[in-house]
Amino acid sequence: MTPRFLWTLERPELLTRGGLDTIADLIIILAREDLPGVLPADWILATIAMDEDAEGAAVHASPLGWTLLV
Repeated sequence: MTPRFLWTLERPELLTRGGLDTIADLIIILAREDLPGVLPADWILATIAMDEDAEGAAVHASPLGWTLLV
């Protein structure tokens, strides 16, 4: 079984996006979003994995106004 992650992408003045996807799918989704000032999507997800809290949640907040919650 492949793990899936619940995620939410929040951006000012745009609809919030979210879903339940595999890491591979989430990397593709984030790359397509063309977020300002973003590291490659796989780097963001690797950083989030390292920052995971005890409940398995992690947040990446960009200083450029968007937030990814996984």
